[in-house]
Amino acid sequence: MSMTRKLFQSSGLLVGIRLFQRSLGLVSTLILARLLTPTDFGIVAVAALIIHFSEVLSNTGIQQYLVQADEATDEVVNTAWTLDILLKVSLCCLLYIALPGIHWFYEDPNIIYAVGTLIPVIAIRAITNPELHIQRRNLSYKIIFRIGVIQKLVSFAVVIVIAFQTRSFWAIVIGDLVSSVVGVLLSYYYCKRRPRLSLRNVGKQWVFSRWMLARGSIGYLRAQIDTLLISQFYSLSQLGKFNIAREFTIMPATEVIQPAVEPLLATFSSVRTDKLRIAQQVSLALLLISAFTAPFVAFIFQFHQAIVLYLLGEQWVEAAPLMQAMTPLLFAFALGGILNNLCFALAKVKAVFWYDLLSLTLIALVLFSVQGFSIDSFVWVRSIVGLAMVAAFLFVCSRLISASFFAQLLLLTTPLLVSFATVQLVDSFSSNQNCPTLVLNGVVFAVLYSILMLGLAAMLSKHSATWNYVYESSMGLLKQLRQKMLGINK
Repeated sequence: MSMTRKLFQSSGLLVGIRLFQRSLGLVSTLILARLLTPTDFGIVAVAALIIHFSEVLSNTGIQQYLVQADEATDEVVNTAWTLDILLKVSLCCLLYIALPGIHWFYEDPNIIYAVGTLIPVIAIRAITNPELHIQRRNLSYKIIFRIGVIQKLVSFAVVIVIAFQTRSFWAIVIGDLVSSVVGVLLSYYYCKRRPRLSLRNVGKQWVFSRWMLARGSIGYLRAQIDTLLISQFYSLSQLGKFNIAREFTIMPATEVIQPAVEPLLATFSSVRTDKLRIAQQVSLALLLISAFTAPFVAFIFQFHQAIVLYLLGEQWVEAAPLMQAMTPLLFAFALGGILNNLCFALAKVKAVFWYDLLSLTLIALVLFSVQGFSIDSFVWVRSIVGLAMVAAFLFVCSRLISASFFAQLLLLTTPLLVSFATVQLVDSFSSNQNCPTLVLNGVVFAVLYSILMLGLAAMLSKHSATWNYVYESSMGLLKQLRQKMLGINK
């Protein structure tokens, strides 16, 4: 099987996993939005912030290390797994010791109950079979797909049952705990590898991991600085609305776009010594990211009021302007993920760390200066500053691979222009904003955007190798899909 075909198949499986998980997650969130209050979601947001930041503080970068390692021997895998467990278990102990301080800082006892229940999740996830990382390294996602499907089905059932019984934030908390346990059990059921505790390769691993730990903590703070400050500047109810708006806005990046381009991390590593080939791969990745992200950005920006009203209900209408304000952040989030992967493949972890530290400092200073603004304005400032910092990161990465920054920028902005022009055209023919009209607008927009992008790719493919590659690959995939639907075997 060619690398290109394997890459697209891997992307398809990952997108399939995330689409299934997100579909259940979306249904779950829609149900919970009608059963729980914005304050409940605010409590969960604070608890998740503390737990996820703690995970990042103990993240050794085991997946990134095993993907970029020259050889994933048993010794390398066991050491990476052991180091990850040691750090995460130590962090769990420290968190329990710190609970009184967290109580003093947030005061609400429900936050402490939620955090205390979720702390074991950090250690549970650490003991996941490391064979799953090897599967990702080899672009083999069948087992990961199975585990993801079963894990989500179980957690979905648990969350919904508890939500109807308690109508409290405990449904989400217990659902996360159950999901982690099921994921670990399934990883050992489906994977034959049985890891062992070992520190024989710890010196080499630690050289990589110490920068991952530093970079991860700074990077997470940069990504969540808005949540942290909103939890201090605004009420738990406003934080809950912000959290829901963020979840729905960023969802395309985390559940569709990132999984689609994740296999590119492996291809970056395989061609990292060839600057011409890696520049081509990066250009392709940026174009694909923009082509996937742009329609979500444009559609959410244009129809944010209707999306919130018909999906979440009237109690969440104040989250609609927040969703619109986060659309620049959606684009920045999707772009930042692939740039991070590029730097990891080039072993430029230090560069990512310093970028994250600089951008965190700048974002924090700007947000502190606007703390008296309305929450809508606060989020707009956060999004614009975040997008500007990612553009600066793109400039640095372009220099690293000797590529033209303006050429990369053109690849990113072209789908954005097409998507915004298309969504304006679709909206101009809409006489009202009811639910059927919203669905119809979405379908028409998707079809028109796809036609325009394929037509543009066909036209530009005559003058650009990157556009030609995308166009030929798209046509090939459409042909294969048509043959499978018609039952034709080649």
